[in-house]
Amino acid sequence: MITEPNLGLRDRKRLDTRLRLEDAAVTLVLRDGLEHTTVDAISELANVSPRTFFNYFESKDAAILGLRQVEIAENELVEHCDRVAEQGLLDTVIHLLLTVIGPPSTRPTMREDRLEILRRHPQLLTTQLAQFTQLTTEVASAVTALVARDARFAGDSPAEQAASADLVLALCGGAVRVAVKEWAEMRPTNAEGAAEQLESRAISLAREVSVKLS
Repeated sequence: MITEPNLGLRDRKRLDTRLRLEDAAVTLVLRDGLEHTTVDAISELANVSPRTFFNYFESKDAAILGLRQVEIAENELVEHCDRVAEQGLLDTVIHLLLTVIGPPSTRPTMREDRLEILRRHPQLLTTQLAQFTQLTTEVASAVTALVARDARFAGDSPAEQAASADLVLALCGGAVRVAVKEWAEMRPTNAEGAAEQLESRAISLAREVSVKLS
């Protein structure tokens, strides 16, 4: 997961509080349902006050889905840059996007649990996709760095690489959105393996369109 290394004590405490709130929100929705999950209940389970809750999230939906600002750490960007030569640009960008969507968490099943929530409560999908649109904007500079590592764009000017990055991001972002929609519409009985299925399907979609357009 993309996080900022070497956090100070205050930032570590804030991160811990945010993760506890997100974990509590997901736990309650899976246990009690969306309608019965309230800000008060989330706050109580996370052992914080409702006032503190609103220092981190503007609504219970935001906590459930983990809506937040994203910062891509330099070491994580380097790792993704290294993936370009090995796995290809489209695969790497999609992996980056899906990594960014899932927040840092000590809960190993967080991504799968959130996909299960989307399956049970598809009305949240609109909010999830709005978050994804925001995230794709925030990762644009990272995708530009990935494009610059692809030999096919090595001779382009920085402006041309940035333009290509926007197009690659639009293609990969669209593929992820379609994959998420398809998964939610299938209404599977559980979310086991959903993260891997989503990445595989999104990569397949992006490749298919790329081949057809070439």
